[in-house]
Amino acid sequence: MQTDKDLFNLLKESYPLQPRQEFVTSTENLLKQRARKKTKRHMMKRLSFVSSGFVLCVLAFSWFFSFSGKDIVLDTLTSLGENETKTQDENIQTIEAVLQNALTGPSKELNQILDQTDWIEPLRQYEEGLYREYFANDSAYLDFVNSYGSVLMIEPRRNGYQLKVGKIDYEKIDAKDMVYNFTVELQYQKEGSEESKVAMVNGQANLTEEHKIEGMVIRMNDFLGSLINER
Repeated sequence: MQTDKDLFNLLKESYPLQPRQEFVTSTENLLKQRARKKTKRHMMKRLSFVSSGFVLCVLAFSWFFSFSGKDIVLDTLTSLGENETKTQDENIQTIEAVLQNALTGPSKELNQILDQTDWIEPLRQYEEGLYREYFANDSAYLDFVNSYGSVLMIEPRRNGYQLKVGKIDYEKIDAKDMVYNFTVELQYQKEGSEESKVAMVNGQANLTEEHKIEGMVIRMNDFLGSLINER
């Protein structure tokens, strides 16, 4: 019969217990490279935007003085601002959905899967249902689940903790790029205890124009280490 020790040994063989440092470093470098590429693309777009803006200004003054186009100009500027806000909101919704799924639990469903003898395939299906739709491609998705995903629940499960996501703060690194820093207020509580503690976890996500994640880092090592020390 498979023991709890055997289960976690298999989990560690199937997934790294902690995100590899080389993975974190390479992912952060990749995020920076993609941000620089996006910056170049945005510079070209900005030049085009400046030209378009000049034409828009000419037309605006023409409408204003000749055709009373003040309302049209205001509506156009308002629409541009609303589109930027909508894009940022959709990006944050994507990041938040992944963080909520990854940092809440372990869920009853996950525990039931890990209690099975043949749990590997059910676990992959479980993770695909939670995360796949939020990632730009298979490579980005597999990078995430192989370094984070259900791996993040191994230590909380082993030590009898429940995790719950509290407040999440976001910072868009550059107005032109879709790279966000985030800080998560992570609540954790020992089973059988009435005391709830709070830890801060941060990371970074890079998104596409379709609001899909193409790279993500969650810095959890210090927090997971603290759970081990609190045994």
